[in-house]
Amino acid sequence: MDNNPKVSPPPATKTELEHVTEEMYKKNKELAEKNKALALLRRIDGIVLSKVTDLGQVAQDVVDTIVEELGFKSVAILLLDKNDNSLKRLAISQTDLIKEAEAKLNQKLFGEKIPLSEDANLIVKAVKTRFMQLTHGLNNTLIPHFSSEQSKVVAEIIGITASFVYPLIVREEVIGVMIISINDKEGLSEFKNELIDRLSGVIGIATDNSLLYQEIQEANLRLKEIDKLKDEFVSLASHELRTPMTVIKSYLWLMLSKNNVSALSEKQRMYVDRAYTSTQRLINLVNDMLNVSRIESGRLTLNIQSINLIELISTVYSEMLPKASEQKINLQFARPLQALPEVLADPERVEQVLINLIGNSLKFTPENGTIRIEINHNPLEKTETVSIIDNGKGISKEDMTKLFQKFSMVGNNYLTKQNAQGTGLGLYLSKSIIELMGGKIWVESEGEGKGSKFSFTLKTA
Repeated sequence: MDNNPKVSPPPATKTELEHVTEEMYKKNKELAEKNKALALLRRIDGIVLSKVTDLGQVAQDVVDTIVEELGFKSVAILLLDKNDNSLKRLAISQTDLIKEAEAKLNQKLFGEKIPLSEDANLIVKAVKTRFMQLTHGLNNTLIPHFSSEQSKVVAEIIGITASFVYPLIVREEVIGVMIISINDKEGLSEFKNELIDRLSGVIGIATDNSLLYQEIQEANLRLKEIDKLKDEFVSLASHELRTPMTVIKSYLWLMLSKNNVSALSEKQRMYVDRAYTSTQRLINLVNDMLNVSRIESGRLTLNIQSINLIELISTVYSEMLPKASEQKINLQFARPLQALPEVLADPERVEQVLINLIGNSLKFTPENGTIRIEINHNPLEKTETVSIIDNGKGISKEDMTKLFQKFSMVGNNYLTKQNAQGTGLGLYLSKSIIELMGGKIWVESEGEGKGSKFSFTLKTA
């Protein structure tokens, strides 16, 4: 049996309870301020992300939000204009008291801009020294637009007793200033002081991001204007070039006709024939450039109709067969044994794609090589797939990414490019045309020396 009675701890005194309660109150208040600060920073992030295209609106929403959330008397942002050597007012919180003060003095706070030559102005000093400036009321911040007496009147109307002037520094460069005005008679917690310091960094980055985005948007607009001028020039130049080239071709063809060719020597005939071929190549280039211009400006018109794809391929096959025979290449068409559904497409444009793809295979298939045209129907996807398969030079993995791009050049050998390749527009045009008709186009190749397979799909009628 324990004869020692248990001793209870002495009851807490009133003073200790008051101390604990006071500490809990302080901690809760500090936590509430931290939560409020985090909520404010989240709101600022939301403003920047949602209205990043409009710098003025971003700045205005940010300053209004800070005043609303933290109870400051005024927040203003001024941007540095190096071209003008001045600080231009970007935004100032729009409270009733600020509006009243501006109306009474019939002038906006900080004016439209503050010249950097105003060394007596604390805002200018903050920019030049790169350090925060502190002043009573609005002293020496409204120069040269307001006198000292007018500044006092404004401060009294709004209830400002102190102003912090922070330089906004991003990537070691001053881009502007932020002025936060408060009434310190109401008290300013240590945490709120730290938040004011933090806000200058947040607002500096937000303003800089908006400025960069605005510059990118303006650059994009200029590029679009330049691109439009380029398209108009290409279109005009193509039209102007096509007519004389067609006339030259006609005269050359006339010289090569049966009635006139006998009057030419073998050497003259060779020169005229080369001139005729080169003229046709130039006409094709002009036509390709004109089509590219039409596609990119949205002016290419399509005559969509139900067409028999087998018959269309047969026609193109017959036209390309002499050229293949001339190059000693075996061109084949695996004609389906049964009829296939018709497809919805522009026959003239499909013919152009087929000529481009077959012509491309002819360029890269050696003598005694084979080019095979196939067509398959997919009833589930309601499409027909046309494939041009060759056993030519094939395509490396590196060059696969270059295909179907404007002026793309595959292969590393200069002579190969000169002799085998054209403008680099054929595949780009083929892809654009097929996609405009709702189809797809792609290429397959196991690598160099292993041939290639170009395929495209068209929707069935």
